[in-house]
Amino acid sequence: MSNQQASDLSDLLAESHAATQKLLETIDLDLQIYTDPVWRARDVIWHIAVWDRQVTRSIEAYQFGGKYSIPDFDEHEFNAAALKEGRELSIEQVMKGSNQARQEFHRVVERFSPDKLDAELLYPWGDESGDIIQLVNYMVDHDEEHRQEIIAAANQ
Repeated sequence: MSNQQASDLSDLLAESHAATQKLLETIDLDLQIYTDPVWRARDVIWHIAVWDRQVTRSIEAYQFGGKYSIPDFDEHEFNAAALKEGRELSIEQVMKGSNQARQEFHRVVERFSPDKLDAELLYPWGDESGDIIQLVNYMVDHDEEHRQEIIAAANQ
């Protein structure tokens, strides 16, 4: 992978986060997005931040010659725990945590050697591995999916 491809990957992360931040400027962060269980926009933003942190841990583990996945991962339980954690935070803390998590994710991708971006690493959910390019694209798609859900809820 070339330096340009690595830079493009980094830009993709930044652009996706900027799109989410721009959307958040137009809505009430207490807007209900899901009903069972109830998730508000702020909960979705925290959820994205938690996943950014997990992906960062996987990439860092790979960089240091190891592997990382969430211990005893169960998606429903993991997301429920993240929801509970985020609910204990103020909106300001959620937003700050979201920005910090994406900055760390962005930084770890930028530090990665361009010739290793297509190397295989374990993804944080533990039952899948692949390259960082695919992982970043998963996370950008994850962002987009949640942005569309927020837009749909705001338009109801």
